[in-house]
This record gives sequence, C-alpha cells and structure tokens, in this order.
Amino acid sequence: MINRTIPPNISYLCIEGVIGAGKSTLTAMIAERFGGLAVYEDAENNPFLSAFYSDRVNMAFQTQLWFLLSRYRQLTGGVEQQDLFAGFTVSDYMFAKDAIFAGVNLDENEFPLYSEVAKTLSRKVPKPDFVIYLQASTNTLLRRIEKRGRTYESDMDRQYIETLNEAYNHFFFHYTESPLLIINTDNLDFVANDSDFDEILDQLSLTKWGSSYYCPPAEQDRQIINRHKAGRDEADQ
Repeated sequence: MINRTIPPNISYLCIEGVIGAGKSTLTAMIAERFGGLAVYEDAENNPFLSAFYSDRVNMAFQTQLWFLLSRYRQLTGGVEQQDLFAGFTVSDYMFAKDAIFAGVNLDENEFPLYSEVAKTLSRKVPKPDFVIYLQASTNTLLRRIEKRGRTYESDMDRQYIETLNEAYNHFFFHYTESPLLIINTDNLDFVANDSDFDEILDQLSLTKWGSSYYCPPAEQDRQIINRHKAGRDEADQ
C-alpha cells in the first residue's frame, strides 16, 4: 500500500493549470490533509480583470502587470520566509505561469517591456520543489468555469480557453526547472470522490525527479479494472 504523505524533499509545492482546472480546490485539500500553508492567487482583487474579459486587446497590459506585481509581492513577502513553512507550502500558482498569459495576451510592443520587468522580478522569487499540472480538455474546463459561476468569468469564450490550453501544454512540455507531475483530470472529480483525491496523492508519492504523466481511465473502464482485480484477489485467497 502506498504511503500517502508529502515527500520530505518537497517544501514548496505548486499546483498549476488553465482557468477551471481545479488548482485552488486541490491546493486547499492538500493543505488541509497535511497541515500545510496554502497560498492562493489574488485574482478577485485585480481591478482590471472584469474589463479584460470584455476587452482583452485594450486591457491586457494593465491586467498582466497587476498580476505580475501581485504574484511577486505575495511570493517574496510570504513563501520565501522560512518561518512560514509549516512542514511545507502549497500554492495554487507558480510565478513562471505569468509569462504564459503574457505570451497569449500582450502584443509585440507590450511583451518586450513586460519581459524585462518579469525577468528582473523573477530573480528574487523562490522556485517550487515540485509542480503538479492539472491538465484538462477545453470542454472540461468550460464546464467547470460555468459551474463555479464567477461573475468576472461570465464573458469567457471558448477560443481564449483553447489558446490558453495550447500555451500551457507547450510550456509544461518543455518545463525542466523542477520535478513535474502532469495529471489529466478529464476523468477525475477529486472534490466529490475521495478515491480520486487519493489517486493524485498516490502519484505524488511515486514521482521522483523529472516529468511524469498520469491519465486515469474513464469511470466505466475503472469499474472493469476493479472487477478484474477483485476476481484475482478472490482467486488468490
């Protein structure tokens, strides 16, 4: 049986994913299970965010710069302070994700300026010991966004989520700065099903340095697998 604990070499764990992937929820669940410090992105206090979703072209730079500075202040004012690590810290974002959104939303004049500021700030931001990327299809993400019903996300369109999804997949395909676990969550509901949450913890316990990918089967396939397993167990008795 797998020992579901946070590996001792992980002091700072980041949960990543596109909008609607379940980052904040999983962060809260892991922090509660293991008594860790939870750090959440301050998205709802961004004064430009609602206008950005209505007019991304004209509101992108203000929105992006606010997020960049907010993430910088939060991580350098909290996560980097060792006395705040209660065994470990788990965050629902990583500082490097900011560049994903900047690459999607900023134009050719804005992006170079943003990049210079981000590069300077990143030198003081702590790097995660481990990253979990919650991958999902665009259809799954849109269903989850609609279900949670946040007002400032009401103007979200499919093409934007699709573009972000492609950018995230590209980023994490090339990511090598820390151990990475990619989990396809299309067939997982770790909020409603304790066993799905345990699956994630199992994969975290098993993963070592490098990148790993976990794609759980659909529910009907799991039932078949479990029946076969139960049959083997009975035969062994």
